[in-house]
Amino acid sequence: MSLIISFAYTTPALLAGRKSVTRREWTVKHGEMFRGGLVCQAWDRSPRYGGKHVADIQLERDAFESRLFNMTDDDYDAEGFAYLHEHPEFWRKDGFGDFGRDKFDAWRNSGGRVWVVRFRLVRVLKGA
Repeated sequence: MSLIISFAYTTPALLAGRKSVTRREWTVKHGEMFRGGLVCQAWDRSPRYGGKHVADIQLERDAFESRLFNMTDDDYDAEGFAYLHEHPEFWRKDGFGDFGRDKFDAWRNSGGRVWVVRFRLVRVLKGA
């Protein structure tokens, strides 16, 4: 069975090839399953909530824990925020925001501890 990562808000950036990292609040047991070289399924939302498999990604390295304040300015692009800021037609209607630098900087400065998953897009599934 392949591991799944749900991308939700950032799915459009992923499918456009403009997202190469994601950060997650996972348990140690879960985070340690994401090893370099592994191919994972990318979903537009959790399968529990009716999501669908939209792409495959390959992990560039083992997932690792880090503080959000360790994000670099380059991570604004790598997280897909720049792409989504350029494309407001993809913003969700639930008030998440505009994906601007201010939103990214507020997230970075929140200081939480997360798992960092760096990856490359392997394929986009037909119909995604």
